[in-house]
Amino acid sequence: MRRWYSIGIMMIATWAVASGLAHAGSGFYFSSEMGANFAPGLDIKGTGYDGSSECDEFINQWFHEQSECAIQVPGGWKSDMDGASGILAGAAVGYRLRDRYPNGPWARFRIELEYFYRESEYNQTSSVVSGTGSDIAKLDGEIQRATDRIGSLTSHNLFGNLYFDFINGSRFTPYIGFGAGTGFTNVGYGSLWQRNSDPTKITSLKLPWDPDQRATIQRNLAGTTSSVQTELSDTLFGYQILFGVDYALTESVSLGAKGRWVTFSSFSDTVVWNPLRSHPPNRRRDGSQPVFGRIETDDISLFGFTLNLKYHF
Repeated sequence: MRRWYSIGIMMIATWAVASGLAHAGSGFYFSSEMGANFAPGLDIKGTGYDGSSECDEFINQWFHEQSECAIQVPGGWKSDMDGASGILAGAAVGYRLRDRYPNGPWARFRIELEYFYRESEYNQTSSVVSGTGSDIAKLDGEIQRATDRIGSLTSHNLFGNLYFDFINGSRFTPYIGFGAGTGFTNVGYGSLWQRNSDPTKITSLKLPWDPDQRATIQRNLAGTTSSVQTELSDTLFGYQILFGVDYALTESVSLGAKGRWVTFSSFSDTVVWNPLRSHPPNRRRDGSQPVFGRIETDDISLFGFTLNLKYHF
């Protein structure tokens, strides 16, 4: 509610400034809009740069006996989130070329610099559905619970747009447009991996430990938890297709409805589980060999529908 209030105050203040600076027939216009966005499901792809848990010094004091423990082998997993929706609001400053070239080939075009904000409320927790590398064996009964969580996906976006207006004799002006720009994107992310508390279920150990060592490693791993709750960030390139119609209320003011489809490049950021297997996020007690992961998704797109108000200077 507070976010809607802040956006409303920003738009009112900007409209007041725009009205004071207006010069009829200059070709410039200011617009503000507010509505909703609808985002597709997210396919979360995770990679953990960790390796076998039996090579963790916190878990296994004999790790140095195996040369394989000098290697960190990445593991991977996937999870799926359903689609989401949320608010979409923005403002733009544009220029109608027909005010400068009323009879030229550019008369139907206008250019625009646009800012818009989107928030898609996923608020979902999903079980990990598959694993690769070192995570395959862990997910086969050893891990009692493995989940990803996505909270809100938000972005502040700056785009340059080019429009073509279907000018006619009525008060209605349909249009189509294309834009490209940058989205400064944040994703609320959480992860929980919890091992079975029964040592006999710890079956991912592959190296040749003697029976007593193996039993100790299993006991130390049983019931351990790796978790994180953080905000991931990335700067993405995007492009959009726009379409809509404006209705002229007066010579200076028009009311319209606009739709858009926006797609962005892949989102990616690093993540650190702390605790990792119920201890600090390193494989060695001296703090060396830190463990981290990378979270990716290709689905940071949206369809938006907004109502907008334009003031033509």
